[in-house]
Amino acid sequence: MGMNYEIYADEDLIDGVGFAREGSALRASTRRNPRNLPCPTCKEENRLTPLDEACGYQCDECADRDEGRGW
Repeated sequence: MGMNYEIYADEDLIDGVGFAREGSALRASTRRNPRNLPCPTCKEENRLTPLDEACGYQCDECADRDEGRGW
């Protein structure tokens, strides 16, 4: 049975937790939403959860770089 991630896109909590860390758009990793997918930008493994991917996100490091923060 597949999970419909769209119904959770605007909610604050997924499996009782919210974002991965302060300042991140990525969701915290949970049993139902594991961080097991690569970033579409840098291709590093285990950077996104299925919900992050469904929202079209990239990893925090790539997002920070694109926004002029970090590297």
